Amino acid sequence: MGTSTTTVTAKSSDAKLSDSCTTVNRGSNSSNRSDSIESANSTPIRRHTGGDCHWEAIQLANARESPVGIGHFRLLKRLGYGDIGSVYLVDLRGTGTYFAMKVMDKASIVSRNKLLRAQTEREILSMLDHPFLPTLYSHFETEKFYCLVMEYCSGGNLHSLRQKQPNKYFSEQAAR
Repeated sequence: MGTSTTTVTAKSSDAKLSDSCTTVNRGSNSSNRSDSIESANSTPIRRHTGGDCHWEAIQLANARESPVGIGHFRLLKRLGYGDIGSVYLVDLRGTGTYFAMKVMDKASIVSRNKLLRAQTEREILSMLDHPFLPTLYSHFETEKFYCLVMEYCSGGNLHSLRQKQPNKYFSEQAAR
C-alpha cells in the first residue's frame, strides 16, 4: 500500500539564513513532454509562504554552485512510497533545512506509461498556492531519476491518519 506526505509542515531554520525569505523561480531546461517531467513554465511566487526560509535555502544553494541537484541533499529516511515514486526526508546540506523529496525512477515511469502522470503532478504542484497543500520548492532530474523537492510534513500522511479513525473516516468535528 502506498503512502503520501500531505499534512502540516515542520519549519526549521538555520543561523546562516536571514529572517526575511525570498522566493525562487526555477525554470526548466525542456518543454518536451515525451521524455521529461520538465516544462517551460517556471515555479510561481508563493504568497502564502512569504516568511518561509525554505525558499531562501534553495536560492542560496542555487547561487553557491550549479542549480540544485541530488548532491545538495542528504537522505535521512524513507517516508513513504506510491505508484510512481518514493518520498524521502532530506536535509539541504549546510542549511539545516528539511524537505520531502519525491524520487521517481525514469525507466520505471516510462515503461509503465506513467510519464504523463508525473508531468501532471509536477505541473499541478508548481501552480498550487495554499497553506493546506504542499509547496514545491524545486525540481530536477538526474540520469536515472526525476526529483520533486517539496515541503516536509512532519505529521505523517492524511491517508494513514484517516485509517486510524473510528470507521476509517473523520468526524465532522475533527474535519472542522
